[in-house]
Amino acid sequence: MQKNPDIEVVVSDPSPAPAAVKQGVIERVDIVENVTPLNINQLARRIRPDLILISSSAEEHGLGALEGGQALTHALNYEIASHCDCPVLILSHSNAR
Repeated sequence: MQKNPDIEVVVSDPSPAPAAVKQGVIERVDIVENVTPLNINQLARRIRPDLILISSSAEEHGLGALEGGQALTHALNYEIASHCDCPVLILSHSNAR
């Protein structure tokens, strides 16, 4: 995405300074808000995206130490995607450590 200046990336995260900001992967969080199946379409109507990328891990949902937290996170991500009126891609954290 950095190669195409015409692509606008809007980042939403419940934290104003997630790991991606601290590590320099992204510059900032544009919208500090927790995305859920209940508010995904409201957020999408406000931003009007062509595509939504969901990238969240069990740790980011506060479920990292919970038994089955990873499965719950995957289920929540798919629930968010299924409720959304615009295209959604869920990015995997399976190789991230």
